[in-house]
Amino acid sequence: MQMNEIILEAKNIKKHFPIKKGLLLREVASVKAVDDVSLFVRKGETLGLVGESGCGKSTLGRTLIRLYEPTAGNINFDGQDFLKLKGEALRKKRKNMQMIFQDPYASLDPRMTVGQIIRQPMDIHNVGTQEERTQRVLELIEVVGLRKGHVNRYPHEFSGGQRQRISIARAIALNPELIICDEPVSALDVSIQAQILNLLKDLQEKLKLTYVFISHDLSVIEHTCDRIAVMYLGKIVEIAPRDELFKNPQHPYTQALIGAIPRVGHGKKKMKKSLGGEVPSPINPPSGCSFHTRCPYKMDICSQKTPVLEGQANHQKACWLEAAPKMSV
Repeated sequence: MQMNEIILEAKNIKKHFPIKKGLLLREVASVKAVDDVSLFVRKGETLGLVGESGCGKSTLGRTLIRLYEPTAGNINFDGQDFLKLKGEALRKKRKNMQMIFQDPYASLDPRMTVGQIIRQPMDIHNVGTQEERTQRVLELIEVVGLRKGHVNRYPHEFSGGQRQRISIARAIALNPELIICDEPVSALDVSIQAQILNLLKDLQEKLKLTYVFISHDLSVIEHTCDRIAVMYLGKIVEIAPRDELFKNPQHPYTQALIGAIPRVGHGKKKMKKSLGGEVPSPINPPSGCSFHTRCPYKMDICSQKTPVLEGQANHQKACWLEAAPKMSV
């Protein structure tokens, strides 16, 4: 598998949720959760999506695998036009993409045993014989760090970290190529987060998985991802390799996020100006650059014209500033 090979490419993706009112439920407005996003994911890499709560990153993740149908745009997965697939063709293709959700308890059926939960994807896609499925379940339980004796227990009998291991076992049951990890450790204790992150990393190396990793925590993103896309109000405002992004953040919003990471010791970098205000409503986003209402470096053009994502091939930003404002010590 070559890292340069693109497994997923999305172009101009939009996902708007209509707001309907009145007796006839006429559409009066829409929530622009994802608003014209383009990105690609290489095989074997981990692409991070980061931003404040409500920026649209989880909606984008679900749209990429068609848990939500996009309002507009194109998605190419593994060389195929993913949005044109329907029926049996779509069902077969979905074997190659899975999702790990934020809340492991909410995503696991409390009426099903661990064995039934992990086995369910194989039953749905009719993979292997009954005996092979049973053996596969036992193998997966051990792969994610649980014991075979757990197979007949129910989700409520496990801790949060153990439940997330069950979710991971279910996600890899069909040997997918791509997994969307939607805040997979944010609901867990800090002491357990590292264990789950290390498990995901080990599985990626063993099974040659590709991840889209969604998080609001830049510390987790820094530990996990190869490239990082920063989202704000439904748009990507900066995208770059991990080390480049943390060394040379070029968008004021990215700088504010990095500046907000808790630091230990003296001499750590911090922003010249703090980021104030609240994220505007995606129902009625600001004109021009959606970040200009909170940006400490805003200019007249920022409220008049929307910047496009541009720059070098490996580091792009959507900002009218020609040079990035530097962080001071």
